[in-house]
Amino acid sequence: MPPQILIFDLETDKLLHRYELPEEFIKQDGLFSNIAVDIRDSQCGEAHAYLTDVWRFGLVVYSLKTNRSWRITDHLFFPEPLAAAYNLNGLEFEWTDGLFGLALAPYDHKIRDRLLYFHPMSSFRQFYTKTSIILNETGWQDYKDGFKVVGESRGPFGHVSASGMDRKGILFFNMVTRNAVGCWDSKKAYKKSNLYLIARSNNSLVFPNDLKLDNEPRQSVWILSNRLPIYLYKKLNKKQYNFRIMSAYADEAVEDTICDTKVEFPGSYIDATEDCY
Repeated sequence: MPPQILIFDLETDKLLHRYELPEEFIKQDGLFSNIAVDIRDSQCGEAHAYLTDVWRFGLVVYSLKTNRSWRITDHLFFPEPLAAAYNLNGLEFEWTDGLFGLALAPYDHKIRDRLLYFHPMSSFRQFYTKTSIILNETGWQDYKDGFKVVGESRGPFGHVSASGMDRKGILFFNMVTRNAVGCWDSKKAYKKSNLYLIARSNNSLVFPNDLKLDNEPRQSVWILSNRLPIYLYKKLNKKQYNFRIMSAYADEAVEDTICDTKVEFPGSYIDATEDCY
């Protein structure tokens, strides 16, 4: 069965819509790892979805209104060779994972556009593009410089899996080789001194693999950790908790840090002082 997009009514659990990706978009050994849904001003019928193919380095854009999709490629979707070597708590392995994390910036009503932040898993850099570019089914290839680098490298142990951005423009991201969750205020320069680890734990945050923000009036950030490399290359200890879902209020998680929109002082790239369990 090909990869599909499924839309459910969460109040009734009824399946409302099913869309199967076209055969030409499904590459050999491809893996669709993440999805971001773009809904503006509660216009659900105008929704778009963005899907990452981590192993074949592509982005699929789906339009609910037209019930069509198209595949986008760019060299920034590929892994960095120097970032393909991982060390997780002494466990060494190599992954050539490409485009993985997606995060949508708040919608700008003045220019009627929003940014899509993205990054490969095997990378130390952050990138972005305008959604107006990738929503152009036939013309996105005309934008030679449409996909851009954000700021500076995160440096060694800067691997990031999933990410998400809240309504204030705060980017949350999982740092998989640091057993940590980081943040960045997108109104500030993307550099190490403006990145902060809001949580770190060698117990509960071993390989934080997924991250989502809800749409409640007071937003929460949700983290899934699953110790995936240990499962693949060693053996999980069945006497331990190996899979966790954790959450925190987004505003509370960044309060008084460099990611707090009210904070103006120079930040530092430091560890959170307390583990979370």
